[in-house]
Amino acid sequence: MSVQMVFAGGVESMSNLEEDLPHLAVSIRAALPGNAPLSEAYDDYQFACQNQKAPDISDAERAEWTRIRREVADELARLCQRAKEPK
Repeated sequence: MSVQMVFAGGVESMSNLEEDLPHLAVSIRAALPGNAPLSEAYDDYQFACQNQKAPDISDAERAEWTRIRREVADELARLCQRAKEPK
């Protein structure tokens, strides 16, 4: 199930983050400002999502980007949990 999101400025987008990490997507976005490791992982995640959907790649390349997307999503979840831990 995909979620149709409306972001600032009324931009609509299908959110990969809500698809991959529905239970953490809001927390991840809230923790992004000021969290360099999380922001870097989020940028990597967006890059993987973009490359996975490229129309001119082979099935093997798409499978590799799908694997990378899952790995980075797992990293986002780990970093988000870490950001929630008391210091």
